[in-house]
Amino acid sequence: MQIENKMAKWNYWTERSYYHKELRDRAKGIKSEMEAAKQISQLIFEKAKSYNSILDAGCGTGHFILSLEKKLKDGFQYLGIDITEQHIIDAIDIFKENTNYQFQLGDIRSLVVEDKSYEVSICSNTIPHIPHIGKAINELIRVTKGDIFIRMLISDEVLITKKALSDVFDENGEPESFMYVNIYDENYLKNIIGNKGELFIYEDIFDAKAIMSHYEDHKSAAGKNIATRIVEGSQFKGHLMLPWKIVHIKLT
Repeated sequence: MQIENKMAKWNYWTERSYYHKELRDRAKGIKSEMEAAKQISQLIFEKAKSYNSILDAGCGTGHFILSLEKKLKDGFQYLGIDITEQHIIDAIDIFKENTNYQFQLGDIRSLVVEDKSYEVSICSNTIPHIPHIGKAINELIRVTKGDIFIRMLISDEVLITKKALSDVFDENGEPESFMYVNIYDENYLKNIIGNKGELFIYEDIFDAKAIMSHYEDHKSAAGKNIATRIVEGSQFKGHLMLPWKIVHIKLT
């Protein structure tokens, strides 16, 4: 399971061992559910036409499965795809007893999945951190029959932001290592989707106390400017405000 890593400068999570452990613990139920997993599972239950088959792009260790199981009690087929090999290795091990759950190493911008093969696709917390989101969203549209749910950063302007993770810069002033924290507006999304589906945007619902508890646990390993915290009711990563929303694309 090897993917050529041409994105080493921005694919920061691949080398973060503390992050791997955190997602393993979530998938095992040792740590509490993510707020995003709760909300997306609820929206699938309420809004999706059908959810017998689910694609999770940027699945990590498959930790969303636990939230999906709580809400979608009838069972479902699940394929999780992630670009980080360690996440896929962990997910296969953790969920090996359930043959309904499959995992695959892959890039969301070029999915090895047949057209219209999943009723629901989800992608949480991945789109803000990658370039070429048009490729990623069009791939989700290609492989999905019904409904797509994406947790991403939406505001009234487009901001392509590189958060430096190194104090070493190249001759062009580019950081040796960085994370994208990109914000898009509704028109940007509408231009990607075109006439392929109807767009809905839902407010991100979260438990501020849960996020701050996670921040206190996470900041020593991740760094206080990487872990998300709450400031006057809004989520921040360092000095960057995070206008999280849930994007729902209902395909036509």
